[in-house]
Amino acid sequence: MQTEHLLHTNLHSHDLTSVRRSTLSADVAVHFPGSVLAHFLELRGRRVIKACGALWYEVPGRFLMSLPYQNFLNPHPAELDAMIRQTGAVGVRFPSVQWTGLESGLYVLRRQPYDIETIHIKQRPRVRRGMEHFRVRLATKSELLKQGRELNLSTMRRQGRYDAEFGNPRRWHTFVEAAFTCTEISCPAAFVGSRMAAYMITCREQGWLHILHQMSNHDDLADFPNHVLTYSVTKQALEDESLEAVCYGYRPLFEADGLDEYKQRFGYEVIPHSSAIQLHPSMSGVLNNCLVRTAVRIARWFGPRNQRMETIDTVLQGAQRSRPVVESCQ
Repeated sequence: MQTEHLLHTNLHSHDLTSVRRSTLSADVAVHFPGSVLAHFLELRGRRVIKACGALWYEVPGRFLMSLPYQNFLNPHPAELDAMIRQTGAVGVRFPSVQWTGLESGLYVLRRQPYDIETIHIKQRPRVRRGMEHFRVRLATKSELLKQGRELNLSTMRRQGRYDAEFGNPRRWHTFVEAAFTCTEISCPAAFVGSRMAAYMITCREQGWLHILHQMSNHDDLADFPNHVLTYSVTKQALEDESLEAVCYGYRPLFEADGLDEYKQRFGYEVIPHSSAIQLHPSMSGVLNNCLVRTAVRIARWFGPRNQRMETIDTVLQGAQRSRPVVESCQ
């Protein structure tokens, strides 16, 4: 049985947030906020552009999202419209406190004392059980390549979704190559012997540790590999004096009450903002047509657990609500 002390010692001997240095592509400024994550995304085949005082990356559906996640933007609508037209994007999404939009937030935990007594009382026995069954350390490239895709497929089945980047063997190989080439990307994982039960992809940049992805094997969930992984990575990050905060991503555009509760019980605070959405002018009239919106609502009614339809419906709502409170560009 591993005690908390032994696990803690083991984590420091296998640094979960270790740094591998590489050179950014020529078109992304080295010191520009978000450039580290932008480079990781570029290596995975995502388009990255610089406009309106920020870096933007393309997600499936030809939407652009801003980087880094913790930077709130206030772009001028005309400049935003020009960027959308020039890039041919369907639309953009960005966090703001100066635009209206969807109520959203970023899960953040700033540096502070953190131990098993810090987290919610219901999480403590789950973390302790995870400590008894799993060893947390950095996964090797070979381990992530060979075992990670099965964890991806297991997670996506549970969530009722499919992302080819994590499910397609060729695209998964590209992802892993990018993770082990790009600056400051790490893969902490929970193991039973040599078998991986859960993993994370994390990114260090400008004093923040971003938890980007987390996947796990369904058959191991009874022993709480995700809980011990979240606790271990968070604890080590908060003990690192070079880091000021840990970011656990955005609140999703679809209902995920269990995920929200999970993150907040580990001490993460929701930093509120508006998720502003602006569509391409040629798309806006079509997608915001009442007949289209009615069709989306009907599709949601017939498939209440369809995250894709829920996300489309939420995006359309966000586009209708989003406008600048003060029209000025940063």
